[in-house]
Amino acid sequence: MRPLVMLSVFMAVLLVGDCLQAEAQDVRVPKKPQSLLAPGQPAPAFVSRDAQGKAVALREYLGHPVILNFWATWCAPCRQEMRVLQATYEVHKAAGLAVLAVSQDAPDSAGLVSAYWASMALTFVPLLDPEGSVATDYSVFVLPSTVFIHPSGTVAAVHLGALTQTQMERYLSTIMPQAG
Repeated sequence: MRPLVMLSVFMAVLLVGDCLQAEAQDVRVPKKPQSLLAPGQPAPAFVSRDAQGKAVALREYLGHPVILNFWATWCAPCRQEMRVLQATYEVHKAAGLAVLAVSQDAPDSAGLVSAYWASMALTFVPLLDPEGSVATDYSVFVLPSTVFIHPSGTVAAVHLGALTQTQMERYLSTIMPQAG
């Protein structure tokens, strides 16, 4: 077989495998939305719950730069991106940066999310989205997906797929207060 054909077959097998794995774990795979969220739009308001059941509202973070990340425990690229998110949070939390990570795992996954958080030593806020309503409001159809929200409450940028540290820093420049 030609290398390109082999690569195409390999990628198809990976995609099918990921979908079957998600199905076997009784998790939701995001559906493609009608329209994408665009920079300049107000960030859709939401109230979600953390893994301990505490209500968390996006409005609590008005005036702060926010990274809103959509992920799942079964998503391998999400695991890599979590390290980037944690490093970014550690560097910028003193400047008011909030990182909200919205899990797209099954409805009864609070324990799974808590265990994942502990295993990765993450210190930012994990949220549950058991019905997928937050993901729907944010037009999420790819995991991971990240929305950068300006302190004014408007969407500054949307990134589909895993972020590198370089990409993260470029997006952060659109939401972080400028020194000087």
